[in-house]
Amino acid sequence: MREANRAPQSILVSTGEEVTAIVTPVSICMALTVALVKTLNPDGRSDGRAVSIASVYYSEQEGDSTAQKTFGSLINAAIFVGFVTIMTFVLVFLFKRGYTRFIYGYMCFAGFSIFFVMAGIISLQLLEAWHVAMDALSYFFMLYNFAVVGILSLFVWPAPMTLKQGYLTCTGVIVAYVFTWVPQWTTWTLLAAMAIYDLFAVLSPGGPLKELVEIAEERQVDIPALIYEARSSSVQRPQDVARTDPETAAVPLRGRPRRDRPQRAPGHDEANGNNRPSPSVATSADTTSVAADRLQAVHGEVSVVGGAHLPAQPQPPPGSGPGGAGGLIHQQAPHQQQQRPSVQHTSPPNVDEDPDFYLPDAIKLGLGDFIFYSLLVGRAAMYDLMTAAVAYLAIIAGLGATLLLLALYQKALPALPVSIALGISFYFAARFALEPVALTLSTNLVFF
Repeated sequence: MREANRAPQSILVSTGEEVTAIVTPVSICMALTVALVKTLNPDGRSDGRAVSIASVYYSEQEGDSTAQKTFGSLINAAIFVGFVTIMTFVLVFLFKRGYTRFIYGYMCFAGFSIFFVMAGIISLQLLEAWHVAMDALSYFFMLYNFAVVGILSLFVWPAPMTLKQGYLTCTGVIVAYVFTWVPQWTTWTLLAAMAIYDLFAVLSPGGPLKELVEIAEERQVDIPALIYEARSSSVQRPQDVARTDPETAAVPLRGRPRRDRPQRAPGHDEANGNNRPSPSVATSADTTSVAADRLQAVHGEVSVVGGAHLPAQPQPPPGSGPGGAGGLIHQQAPHQQQQRPSVQHTSPPNVDEDPDFYLPDAIKLGLGDFIFYSLLVGRAAMYDLMTAAVAYLAIIAGLGATLLLLALYQKALPALPVSIALGISFYFAARFALEPVALTLSTNLVFF
């Protein structure tokens, strides 16, 4: 009775919960990347061999002229984007022909290389930097178990949401840190190029990510890619009754009307007022229609398939492939879904919400977005923590603007362009305009 009389939740509260649910993991990923950079590479050294596909044409040297660096970085970025595009179209081809098992097999291999090889190298460097001694047997035992559990939870078995989110965040941190070793000029050019590619892949007719989403919706299957799913923890919506396969993908950003609007009388059809049976959320027939409102995002290509979502790959590091390159929010179609225990909530719906302004019930962000956001902040931290803080705030502002556009236009949107544009702009503004002024004032004990 107390629950039934509870006041409806404000749109500001519900929207804030949903935005916080996606901003928090993004912030954690960026913070951990900065911490790794400051711990393992405080001098800001670069090594094109770390990600060979990003420096296949031009290896930047300190003594090179500005023209050489500009031209070489443009060619490197074009090659990288071309590689991502080809891999995304290959993913589309395999997905269209039904070779899903092959795709997931490759993603398992790429994910194992991230969790075992790349994470192993980074953890060894951390142990050395912190002067921690450990025997080889114990180290490899823990590393192997970490990798196996990660592969099983992401691609094979149903796993707790928190565990899956943790492994996806770790993947973003590991791949983003590796990419911070890409030379400076190539890094900034690559970020801008991936943001432009994201627009093409998601919004243009025939774009690879857009085509992936259309195929998945037509067949009502999941897209194979790495995505981060965020959902409000305070209210369980009908969509939460259905559960999709652990094989999730990242695709364009799209929203569907939320299900917590004022309820109609049983048998009333919202669209035209005709009487029609209203299925219960506990039935299997409703599972399909309800789960269709769940959203996915593709970003993460390299993955991030990366700003667009890439399938995880060794070169570039796995986790940056067609499954995650462009950031998008998209409608997920059910695929052999399993039902969670049926839960009925009697709390009244939120009657204060504007039906024309809403965010998706579950925001899903491609892992490529995590990677490229963290790469930008990690590269900014190599110069100064103040520029890193400015870049972080700009990225979060861009992500918020993207979510606002999603709520307004209610269509698939890329998640990289706005955040990357703001992040790069504010980084250079802070480095060449804010930092000299702030440094001069602080050294002369002048504060404002």
